[in-house]
Amino acid sequence: MTYEELCSFETLWYAYLRARRCKRSKKSTAAFEARAIEELLILSKSLLQGTFQPDGLDAFYIFEPKKRLIQAPTFRDKVVQHALTDNIVYGELSRSFTLNTYAAQYGKGTHYGLEMLGKHMRRHFLQKKGADEAARRAAGLPPRPMKEWDYAKGAVIKGDIRHFFQSIDHERLKAALRLRFPDVRLQSLMEKFIDAVGDGLALGHQTSHIYAVFFVCGIMHYIGEKLHLPLAGMYMDDWYVICPDMGTAREALRLIRGEFTKLGLELNDKTNIFPLQNGIDFCGFHTYLTQTGRVVKKLRRSSIKRMKRRIVRWEEDYAAGKITREKIEESFRSWEAHAKHGDTGALRKQMRARLNAALVRAEARRRAAGLPPPTSGLIERRIKRYGTVTFQSGCGQPCQAERERQAHQVPGAG
Repeated sequence: MTYEELCSFETLWYAYLRARRCKRSKKSTAAFEARAIEELLILSKSLLQGTFQPDGLDAFYIFEPKKRLIQAPTFRDKVVQHALTDNIVYGELSRSFTLNTYAAQYGKGTHYGLEMLGKHMRRHFLQKKGADEAARRAAGLPPRPMKEWDYAKGAVIKGDIRHFFQSIDHERLKAALRLRFPDVRLQSLMEKFIDAVGDGLALGHQTSHIYAVFFVCGIMHYIGEKLHLPLAGMYMDDWYVICPDMGTAREALRLIRGEFTKLGLELNDKTNIFPLQNGIDFCGFHTYLTQTGRVVKKLRRSSIKRMKRRIVRWEEDYAAGKITREKIEESFRSWEAHAKHGDTGALRKQMRARLNAALVRAEARRRAAGLPPPTSGLIERRIKRYGTVTFQSGCGQPCQAERERQAHQVPGAG
């Protein structure tokens, strides 16, 4: 796609539709939607003329799974980022990614990375088993008894990059992007979003995620093609390499650390070498390889603790009428869907029983206090008026204030 096609109204319109998906109840989205055609025409003209400048960022913290600073762009800038990423950047940069680079790509993600980790552990086991059986056959020995199997032995490098997004150097990234995108107008637009923050990349930008993966994707190429250790994977700043023994792992970590240093990145204190039998903590699960070659996936303890705390909070909020049972069920089913990717049948039953008991206690407290059941969130929507158009979050019908005005309007009055 050319830069002119990127700036066209049609491209920006489809980017706007993608940007507003599941966000139409937000104030900023509704305000833009009220005059979308005019906004997109102005946006198209400013991009073509080179006068476009990103707005300021909305900075806030999130605390799960850990404290992070999010710097979110305005809805207008999200439209531009969708147009830029979906039509040009993703298609060009993703061609450089290896199969074992899991983040910021369609059809991949944490669950794909978890599945690939299981395959890598299983392949390690079968390779060692096959080599041992071939050696025993050559020596005229029978297959090794299962109770003597040691094919699950090995070493794993478990790495983590210190302050990944904040440590990405702007000039190094820009230089790498210029080699892939020769159009200077496109370079200028991309660099405006890169320079939106002083150091590193803004976590709230859609472009930041694909840039970050592109910035370090060469590490996976180096591990597989130069070190010949293909049983490896990376999800953003979290990565692993399965090695046949501790000596290989120590030398590989020394060389890999040097490659990160060339990019101006540093590995944090959590980076270390562990026996493979201890399992690998990756993509929300702790994955083990048993003596018989079975891969077992257990949910992280931190995830279990968070769900227990959440159930306690739900009980208090449900008893106080701050949340509906439907909303609680929706959130819990989302957690269940994630947990199903591991061996968590007993855990899910336990958590379901804990949640049901908490809701029963909360309903008993409400009855004792003489309070009615919490009302549905559909009744409690906030009503906002933007210009001459009235919007009601999550509903296409006229708002209550508008219906009352129409009911009391004098027939025939202007």
